[in-house]
Amino acid sequence: MALALAANAPAQGGDDYAPGPDSKPRDGVAKGQLLKGEYVAAQTSIFPGTVREYQIYLPAGHDTSRPAPFMVFQDGVIYQAPVVFDNLIARKEIPPLVGIFIRPGVVPAAGDKALPRFNRSFEYDSVSDRYARFLIDEFLPAIRQRHGLNLSDDPNARAIAGSSSGGICAFMVAWHRPDQFRRVFTSVGTYVGIHGADQLPVWVRKCEPKPLRLHLQSGEQDNNLYCGDWWMANQTMQRSLMWNGYDVSHTWGTGGHNQKHATAIFPDALRGLWKGYPAEPIVANPRGEARWRGTEVVGPGDWEPISGKTGHRLDVDATGAVSVTTEALARAIRHDGAAFASQLSEPGTVSGLCLSPDQTLLYVARTGSNFLESHQIQAGGQLAHGQPYYQLDHLLPEPVEAGGLCVDTKGWLYVATRVGVQVCDQAGRVNFILPTPRPATDVCFGGPEFRDLHIACGDAIYRRATLATGCASRHQKPVLPEKPRL
Repeated sequence: MALALAANAPAQGGDDYAPGPDSKPRDGVAKGQLLKGEYVAAQTSIFPGTVREYQIYLPAGHDTSRPAPFMVFQDGVIYQAPVVFDNLIARKEIPPLVGIFIRPGVVPAAGDKALPRFNRSFEYDSVSDRYARFLIDEFLPAIRQRHGLNLSDDPNARAIAGSSSGGICAFMVAWHRPDQFRRVFTSVGTYVGIHGADQLPVWVRKCEPKPLRLHLQSGEQDNNLYCGDWWMANQTMQRSLMWNGYDVSHTWGTGGHNQKHATAIFPDALRGLWKGYPAEPIVANPRGEARWRGTEVVGPGDWEPISGKTGHRLDVDATGAVSVTTEALARAIRHDGAAFASQLSEPGTVSGLCLSPDQTLLYVARTGSNFLESHQIQAGGQLAHGQPYYQLDHLLPEPVEAGGLCVDTKGWLYVATRVGVQVCDQAGRVNFILPTPRPATDVCFGGPEFRDLHIACGDAIYRRATLATGCASRHQKPVLPEKPRL
């Protein structure tokens, strides 16, 4: 449900925003306890050698016998959150949250005449999963043990928040790990081109909707710098989230790049984020309004693990039975047995091959490239007119690592990558992305009538039912797909 809380607030100009009564200490309201600590990352850490301060808020009467819902904040204590927690918890408007306030990492200076290394932008502005892994796999387990915290493992009981670069950081944690965090508050979020976050609105549209509830805040006088326009970027993010059916609300105002407006609306944003907890879990596409193109190929459901099969490459026989193989070239063999891989230059770089449904084009993925080649197979079997044709979507700093390929009878090309299965139309455009449990190394159709999509993900094989019909060129005659929309 999209809410614009600013519409209900008194008219204010510029940065005249002031905290309301919920953000100020009240007589008769029990105060929570704040614990302080420092976390020093080991050399084996994702952020080795970093030192960061943190504070932990424990609500009044905190019950350690039950797993507690909690909320993580980047940049330490912001939005006057401990006071807001006291007031809203006392009135039972939010659950008795544990608050975890983390500062960004700093590598101490090497000497008196040296500067520390400040990790904030690298940790917070990155669109990779590094900070999510640091938070989930390193930091939270460490402070749980150190302070005897009994934190809930339910992703519906976990929220995350941040301002500016801390806001994009909060979003990326939930985006990469909705199995861990599902409630997100960002203020003046840095959804701009520092480390690739300007691409996020498109990824929100192309990726299968995730089970997240979000609230975004920004203002007309937000930053407008060399890397982008924060005010416009936040609106673009909100529009993309709405387009793809997310449970997203927003508060737009007239303020600048600071926390004044966010602090003023934080109590209301909290009420919205935690509304219905714990009875109403957060689900993907709650209103059924997502316009994600993947619904043309997959219906409800998720990847189903297939036990007892491991490997990086898949093969499929004429019945649709899928097996593990070391052969990467099987999907480049025509129904008459003709093969074409030997004509390719630099064969050692080939990571995936398949034929078009009409078996007149050879598609080629190469190690380290974000482009796929298309070669025409001429009447005599020679390859001609080869060129980069499909450009894969590239959010992370590392290559997408395209692996196996397959096609369906409509001519859609399915590419296994480290960010999921990217699905391209015949004109060479990525139309949507199917997130996978882990980075995928191969993909193929199999099962009855070749209707199930199978993926190899490291040490496991998964399958998912589809509405499409796959092609297996070795076992089927050519199929002429419909002409693409150009």
